[in-house]
Amino acid sequence: MCITRELLAKFYGDSAFFAMRTLIHYRVLATFGKPFDYFLVEEPWRAYEVLEKTVGRHNAELFLRLLTDWLRKNGCNATPEEVNRALSDRSAWRR
Repeated sequence: MCITRELLAKFYGDSAFFAMRTLIHYRVLATFGKPFDYFLVEEPWRAYEVLEKTVGRHNAELFLRLLTDWLRKNGCNATPEEVNRALSDRSAWRR
C-alpha cells in the first residue's frame, strides 16, 4: 500500500483543500476534542468513522474521492476501495 501517514498529512495540509479542512477541523475538534490531523497521523484507520460522525456520509465520501485523486496525482495509484480501507480498517496499517 502506497498510502502513508505522511501523505495523508500532506494532503490535509494542501492549501487547495482549505475550505473543507476548516469545516472538518472545527467539527472534529468539537466532537472528539482532538483535531482531525491527529486521527490522520496517529489513528488513520479511524479517519472515515470520524468524518462520517462529524460531517456526514456525503462529505466523508467526498473526502475519500478528493484524497484518491490527490494521491493519484502524487504518484500513489490507490483505488477508492484501498483508500477507504486505509481510512477505516486498522489491519490495513499492520505489516
